[in-house]
Amino acid sequence: MSLNTRNHKVKLRSTVEQQLMASAISAADYSCMSTSSSTPRRLTATQVLPAIAGIYVSQTIITALTTQALPSLLRSEGASLTVASLAALLWMPWGIRFLWAPWVERMRLPPGRLERRSRSLVLKGQWLMAAILVLLGLVSLVSQVSLDSFAIWLLAGLLLAAMVAASTDVACDGFTVEQLAGQQRGWGNAVQVGGSYVGATLGAGGFLLVAGKAGWPTALVVVGLAIVLLGLPMLRLREPLRDQALAVDHRPGLWHALRRPQVRIGLLMILLSSVGVRLTLGMFGPFMLDRGMSLEQVGWLFSSLHIGAGLTGAVLGGLLVRIAPGWRAVWIAVGLKACVLLVLTLAALAASLTVLTILVGLTFAVLGCLWVALYSALMKLTSPLQAGVDFTVFQSADALLAMAGGVAGGWLAEHLGYHFCFGLASTLMVIATGVVWRHVCTEKSAPVASQGAVHAR
Repeated sequence: MSLNTRNHKVKLRSTVEQQLMASAISAADYSCMSTSSSTPRRLTATQVLPAIAGIYVSQTIITALTTQALPSLLRSEGASLTVASLAALLWMPWGIRFLWAPWVERMRLPPGRLERRSRSLVLKGQWLMAAILVLLGLVSLVSQVSLDSFAIWLLAGLLLAAMVAASTDVACDGFTVEQLAGQQRGWGNAVQVGGSYVGATLGAGGFLLVAGKAGWPTALVVVGLAIVLLGLPMLRLREPLRDQALAVDHRPGLWHALRRPQVRIGLLMILLSSVGVRLTLGMFGPFMLDRGMSLEQVGWLFSSLHIGAGLTGAVLGGLLVRIAPGWRAVWIAVGLKACVLLVLTLAALAASLTVLTILVGLTFAVLGCLWVALYSALMKLTSPLQAGVDFTVFQSADALLAMAGGVAGGWLAEHLGYHFCFGLASTLMVIATGVVWRHVCTEKSAPVASQGAVHAR
């Protein structure tokens, strides 16, 4: 390819995105541009929301099964703590999937062509995840092996399932960004966050319940069949073609994402909005145990209260995004999170278990609201040429931050106390509130700059 030809294609991609920016069209509204074709460019919300709900529930089932249910199951069957702790490695695909996200996006959006392949990629991922689980269950049933002797094969199979789930999420995120209009994104992210809570319940508690009644091999088969059923709403869809203006010869890549100021702003906002959350999220259970709560009560705290409060927060987040669109919703949610963490810091040493339980429940609710607001705002920063890659970069950054924050929070709580850990987190959230508000003011003075312009050289 000659240098002139390459420069022409770079300019063409830049022109497409800059024209869309100048028209103030959000990433999900690009499909509404007028074209010579009468084919609808976007599905309705009533079609999209049930489809993505099933997919996001399925993905979280895999995550909860591998990182929450599996360690408990391995230990209950006599596996060593070393083997049980290997389940933590199954988080890794979610943190590093940005490395292969461009490859997935190139399959989803073939360069220079109008077709989208989000639906087919997502369904193939669903069926592959289900096949892995069913195969693991059937092999263990037929061979009648113990869990301890089958543990390495089980971990390898679930690692593969986790990689498929993480890759499928790239295509599903791109599909969601493209198919939901700006005002519908709040509900789309409420479905995403709410689906994660439902999936966590099914993948952890539901799996262990079936495993306790019928055995873990049967539970694997049941979960696999459930994933197939959850993909049926997506199977019924027919994905519309892309707009002609977007069918340029563009190869999605990480460099294209990272050189855009919008992506760098999004990464900064994730760091500020999530670092306080990630420092404390893993410490609530140990904190309540050390304050005198029983293990059974902590189990209740992280099942019914966590799920109920999180779902409530997700619904409220959907409403908040409609009332205060964009980064204003993030600012409100971050401010609420800072307030709750500050009160929890002050109450950590002397408050009763009842008060602490209420505060932890409020923390879970505000967290659900924050995820919905933050993801909705981040969707607006994605490029129409590679929405799946850009959004994956954001989520991978948060996953890596979760791993680092979890380790740091444990060290701080052990060596400096829970009150210091919570206090530092609340201080960081107060700082984040100020920075997000400054961004809101900047966005008001330069609204076009927030619409996903490309950083062209």
